[in-house]
Amino acid sequence: MMKHLRQHIIAVLVLTLSASVATPLFAANLYKYKDNQGNVFHGTQVPPEYVKNGYEVINEKGQVIQVVERTLTAEERAAQADAIAAREQDLEAQQRQEEEDRLLLRLYRSPDEVIRRRDSTVEELDAQVTALSGLLQSAERRVTQLESTVESSASAGNEPPATVLSQLEDATEERDRLARQVARIEEEKQETIETAEKNINRLKELLNLD
Repeated sequence: MMKHLRQHIIAVLVLTLSASVATPLFAANLYKYKDNQGNVFHGTQVPPEYVKNGYEVINEKGQVIQVVERTLTAEERAAQADAIAAREQDLEAQQRQEEEDRLLLRLYRSPDEVIRRRDSTVEELDAQVTALSGLLQSAERRVTQLESTVESSASAGNEPPATVLSQLEDATEERDRLARQVARIEEEKQETIETAEKNINRLKELLNLD
């Protein structure tokens, strides 16, 4: 009887041990999170209302295996977008500068070459201004003469002739056209001087010249 009882007990122990070996222990991940006041908590899950604050997933060894960042506010998202746009603009500006530098080095070997090109261009533009200025003075005299004719007719109580009015209109348009041309060339001349100065300074930097 005792023998059978011992055998039964042994059999039960063997089955129990076998079951414990066959069934692995399971340890659930822990979550480290914060409430809206910044207090830190640990739990087997993150309450839905605190998910936006971000959390960490910790395994059974106490190691952080995942970090979920908090949800950014509208202001933070806007600031982040602005920062990204600024970095992109800086990169584009840098690329443009590099392209301009390559072109500058292909066009000129020294600042002296820039100066010679500038002086030649300014000389040509000055010649154009001189020629146009002469035509402009003639056009201004023509307008003044025709205006005087119109005023004389009006003073005498007469209607100015239609031909004179037409000539005055044409002369005025020509004078204004010439004036615009002179102004445009003067602007081009100024831009030429400013661009040359910029190129000279940049070449000195690229060529390490004092």
